[in-house]
Order: sequence, then C-alpha cells, then structure tokens
Amino acid sequence: MIFKSWIWKFNLISIVLLFDLAACLPVLPSPAPSTSIAPPFPTPAPSPLPAIVPTSNIALTRGPYLQSVTTNSIIIVWETNLPSLGVVDYGETSECKVRATDPDKSSSHAITLTDLRPYTAYHYRVSSDSVPLSTILTFRTAASSAQTAYSFAVLGDTRTQHQIHRAIVELTIAQRPDFVLNTGDLVTNGWNIEQWDMFFEIEQELMAQTSLFPALGNHEGQAAPYFNLFHLPGNERWYTFEYGNSRFICLQVDTVADFGPESVQYKWLRKTLAANTQAWIFIYFHVPPYSSVPSHGLAEGEVRQTLVPLFEQYGVDIVFNGHQHSYERNEVGNVTYIVTAGGGAPLYHPQEPEPRQAAFAMAHHFVLLTVDGDCLEAKVISLEKAVIDEFKRCLD
Repeated sequence: MIFKSWIWKFNLISIVLLFDLAACLPVLPSPAPSTSIAPPFPTPAPSPLPAIVPTSNIALTRGPYLQSVTTNSIIIVWETNLPSLGVVDYGETSECKVRATDPDKSSSHAITLTDLRPYTAYHYRVSSDSVPLSTILTFRTAASSAQTAYSFAVLGDTRTQHQIHRAIVELTIAQRPDFVLNTGDLVTNGWNIEQWDMFFEIEQELMAQTSLFPALGNHEGQAAPYFNLFHLPGNERWYTFEYGNSRFICLQVDTVADFGPESVQYKWLRKTLAANTQAWIFIYFHVPPYSSVPSHGLAEGEVRQTLVPLFEQYGVDIVFNGHQHSYERNEVGNVTYIVTAGGGAPLYHPQEPEPRQAAFAMAHHFVLLTVDGDCLEAKVISLEKAVIDEFKRCLD
C-alpha cells in the first residue's frame, strides 16, 4: 500500500515537471497550410550561373562611306562612339580575305586601301576592336584611261528639306552611278554638326557604295566639320582627279575664297588646265557664271569675267554649278553651263532668261551623265521621275 502510494506520487511529480519543461520551450509558429505534397528529399541548391560576358560597347555613329576613289585606291571612313582600333576586311569576293588596319586607336577612322585593280568591284566590311560594324558592302574602283565608258551623277543644294533630299538620293541610287559630284550647300550651317549628322544619315546608302566629291558652298562657311568629315584630294578646297578619259576640277567659288587672276587658286587652275591631257574636262563649283534666277551674294558677273575666259581658252566641256535653286542649261562659247541646285533647298523663281538658255526647270532634280568614249549623254531627272532635260555632246 505504501509502495503504490509512492509510485502515484512519482508519476504526479513527473507530470508536473513535464508541464514546467514545456513552459520553458519557445512557441513555434504553425506552418502555413499547403496544397501540395512536400518532396521526399530536400530541394538541392541551384548551381552557380555562368559568368556574364559583357558585350562590346563599340557602336557605329557614322558611315561607313567612301572617299577619293582612284584606279588603285579608295578611302573607307567611319566613326564610332568610343576610341577603337579600326579594321577593313575586303576583297574581290564576299569572303573579304584581305585586311587593312588603322594603327591608331580613335573614334574617327579613315583607312586607305591600296594596290587595287582599275574599275573592279570589291566587297568590304568595317570592324572596330574586332566587332563587325557593317554588313558586307561593295564599291568599284575608278576607271583607267583605257576604260572610257562610265557614268556619274551631279546634284547640289541638298540642304533644308530633308524629305526631298532623301527622295533625290533614292532616285540617284537607282541609277547606279560610278561616283557623285555635289555643287555645294550640302547643309544650311556648316558649323552645325547635327545638320551634318542628318546629311550623312540621308546619304548613307549612296555613300557606302559610291564616292562623293563635293564643292564648298557659301552655307558650308569653310567650317571645320566639312574638312573633318571629307577626305578629298589636294588641299580639299580646290582639287582635281581623273576618271576614265576625263579630268574633273573642283573650285572654291563660295562667296568667300579669292579666285581672281592673282590668287593662288586661279594660278593653280590655269596650270592644271594647261597640263591636261584627258579628252574631257568637267569643272564644278558653287556660284554660277550664268543663271536666269536673280543673283544673290557673289555677283555672277565676277565669275563670268574671271573664269569663263579660261574655260573657253582651254576647251572645258561642261561646268556644273549650284546656288540658284533650279535647273538650267546655257550654251556659251562651246561650253555647256549647267545649274543643278535642286537637291532639297527651296526652289527659286526665274526672272529674265539668259540669252543663250537651252533649258530651264523650276524643279528638284539631279543630273545623270553617261560617258562613252568621245560622246556623252545627259538626262536630268526630276523628283517625279520625269526627264526634264536631256542632251548629247561629242568631242570636236
């Protein structure tokens, strides 16, 4: 009896101790109800992600575009957002197995390809820091004197109305000229880099496959961006180049430069004309000697008095000008004078027609010329794709 009483007391004490111990333990929150069955094993920790390799920050900001094509060389130009090492891969096939590199790290790239073959199609692609920046593009080298059949386009005053400029460029591309001349006033303000950005954006496709040879207009203002962006022969203000059986001469007649008989430019022009051995002579500059549109800025009479006698003396064939926003052709002293200033700027109304005017059109346009040996054909194509003038000229 005494033994049973002791057991009962021991059980009672054990129960009390268990309650006391439970009171000392922390109260754990109840698990949230789950609608899924727990996995039989703990979920393994995820494997570390592979390291992220940063992509290049190099990006194309201008170009690529072509400059100063010759029978055996051409300059490939482009710009990047960051300094980088430039590379041009090129060749006569799309494999582009030849490489030219720029040894200097820069954001402005101009690589000259040399040892090319005359009037030959080449494929090319530009890269910076081993990052390809363009698709595979094509260009054709200049025709040698033995290759006397080729074509070129002329336009001018591309400033101001960008949608018209763009349409004229698209029409020009469709004609596939071997190269292009611009008679000046490419932009409205030569110091405004944003306007140059727009110019190159509009002309990108054309200039990626065709070399552009511009003349300075009064709106360029001899500004630094012009000389930074273009890579032209000579002093880049007035210069000459040969193509096929022809000589092309660019002058700086922009209401600023001196072209009088005692000027460096005039003496250079006379010497260049006297030494010419090419069959055709084409000259282009901004302010025309003949126009039926009222003159503004530099008087046309000064150009006529100073330069026209040289043109007639040395047998210049065609002179291309801009400035007077229209199309006009005058035949004076066996020289054809063409005003092609309809690349985008607002058009000007004519006043009194020139006495020897052969054609006039108040229209946006460009001129396409096809040379074939001793004869050439010219067509003037308007924004509406109409032929607004055409003529044929042969050497005497």
